[in-house]
Amino acid sequence: MSGGLDGAFGAILLLSALALWWHWSLKAREMARDRARAFCKRQGWQLLDQTVALASLWPQRDRDNLRLRRVYRFDFSPDGGARRQGELIMLGQRLVQVSAEREDGSRLIEGG
Repeated sequence: MSGGLDGAFGAILLLSALALWWHWSLKAREMARDRARAFCKRQGWQLLDQTVALASLWPQRDRDNLRLRRVYRFDFSPDGGARRQGELIMLGQRLVQVSAEREDGSRLIEGG
């Protein structure tokens, strides 16, 4: 009988871990969106679609800790017509870099 209880406890533990992961992922995406919006505002650009999209997710060392390195992509318009792409890199909750494509093909890069 205890095998059934152990299995149920394990399932609850797994579901709890997945729910926590989902919550952290949504929080990180929200932070990335806010930072992309602020970057675009500083440049006088419009953040298109009002969102960011996760492009990659990898573990990376940050000093002595292991953190998730998230790369988000976003679209913006410098003039209301042209659509350009930007990229935002976060390590844990820390903004590492945000960059954007310029009209001449170069990139505008800001460190976190």
